[in-house]
Amino acid sequence: MKKKIIMHYGQYPINTISNYTSCYACECELSYDRARWREADIIILTDENYPRGERPPNQLWFIFIHEPPHKVKLSNDLGDRVNYTITYRRDSSVFLPYHNYKPFDPSHSWETRYPLPSRNYAIGKTKMAAWFVTNCDARSQRKEYAEELSKHFEIDIYGKCGTKQCPRTIESECYKLLEKDYKFYLSFENSLCPDYVTEKIFRNAYSHNIVPIVMGASIEEYKRVSPPHSFIHVDEFESPAKLAEYLKYLDHNDTAYNEYFAWREHGVIDDWMPRPECLLCLFAHVRNHLEQHSIPNVSRWWNDACFGRKLRWNPDGI
Repeated sequence: MKKKIIMHYGQYPINTISNYTSCYACECELSYDRARWREADIIILTDENYPRGERPPNQLWFIFIHEPPHKVKLSNDLGDRVNYTITYRRDSSVFLPYHNYKPFDPSHSWETRYPLPSRNYAIGKTKMAAWFVTNCDARSQRKEYAEELSKHFEIDIYGKCGTKQCPRTIESECYKLLEKDYKFYLSFENSLCPDYVTEKIFRNAYSHNIVPIVMGASIEEYKRVSPPHSFIHVDEFESPAKLAEYLKYLDHNDTAYNEYFAWREHGVIDDWMPRPECLLCLFAHVRNHLEQHSIPNVSRWWNDACFGRKLRWNPDGI
């Protein structure tokens, strides 16, 4: 079987792609030599850079992006050259979420209600909410929301945007601190975009037995990748003050608080971003047998995805 060439064509790194040595069903190699782009079986685009010239017959172009559009844009000149997309968006050709919840019983859904967990997750937690954040000027207005929420509810903000510090050099100790002391974690994304749910909710909250307060994707989009009744979305409340009232209620009601952990005995969360390299390698080997397929105006599909998304709460009161 001839080894196929998969070319990474872009400045943005792909941390989830290896050198394809672990694909047993087919053989491929990863190339960064742009001068040989016409020889590649697959081109992977990770930003606005793309090969100039006509795409060779049977060569496939993939978009592979896991950042929001304001950080990684696509060139408006791409036209219909792109064949497939691999992103965190559910309407991608290949849906690749940061994480995904898998119930032990496949028939279970977000509507499934479980009995209370066998342990009390509130025991020993003496502080209310924490937030680790370094980007203070995010487009999602998360800083403004957190500032307003902090007027009504105790929030410890760690990093450049707050008054508390927990250096990344001792990250494991920071997570131990979260799990031991805090009941809630602000899993606020930097953008309000379709299906944009990153490691913040999974690594910082679910992995450390904290209830996440989320902002980013819509409520329904969070439900699609999260355990049943496991998070609190800011858009469930008309204002930060109303959210604070509910958080105070949970703080004084262990039964209601523990309902957010009932899922833990009924499912697991997948690891961060399953690697797609073997799927790409398979595409490279069967590309001559695939029907012609391209995505019209893929740059608009990607670049304009977040336009018009707003929080339910308006800081200007309009």
